[in-house]
Amino acid sequence: MATSIRRNFLSAIVLTSILGLNGCFSPVDNAPAKTYVLSPTLPTVAASKKTKLTLLVEAPIASPALNTNEMAYVEKTYQLAYFSKNRWVDTPALMLQPLIIQALQNANYYKAVAASPFIGDYDMVLNTRLLTLQQNFLQSPSQIQLSLRAQLVNYKTRQVIASKQFDIVEPTSENTPYGGVVAANRATTQLLQQLTEFCLQAPQK
Repeated sequence: MATSIRRNFLSAIVLTSILGLNGCFSPVDNAPAKTYVLSPTLPTVAASKKTKLTLLVEAPIASPALNTNEMAYVEKTYQLAYFSKNRWVDTPALMLQPLIIQALQNANYYKAVAASPFIGDYDMVLNTRLLTLQQNFLQSPSQIQLSLRAQLVNYKTRQVIASKQFDIVEPTSENTPYGGVVAANRATTQLLQQLTEFCLQAPQK
């Protein structure tokens, strides 16, 4: 009986040691999350003439799926997921607003381009809604899908002067979150180019 108890006791010690070693070599990833920014090359759109109007750029509204700094991706139809160890430094919509303002200022078309909230007089308002920013793995190489809807409004009359949806697809150089970040910045450059041209070509009434 004593020998059996001793044998069971030793077996328990060995088992505990093995489990402890397995814990030391656990494959669980404890690395901190990587954060990324939208910092694209700004477009070189130059206006042929300058207006006397002031444009107010409202903060972009994000669709519910993008009201987060998590990076979205799709690898199954109808299923949206988020990377666990990779994220944006801020929500994409909030990162877009200063980029839109800078691109429009560089075009040198409006008398002034301001960000909301703004205390002062302005003539036109640019409203935008970020619909999609996701990495699509349903094909290879994966693609960044970026969609934004814009609306230019006469502030005094509340009349919608022009509206347009921009849908941009940019292939990635590698099927990784970082590959998606690089492609997202290229897609944002295209978006800013098209959005600036939209504002310059719209009737200013």
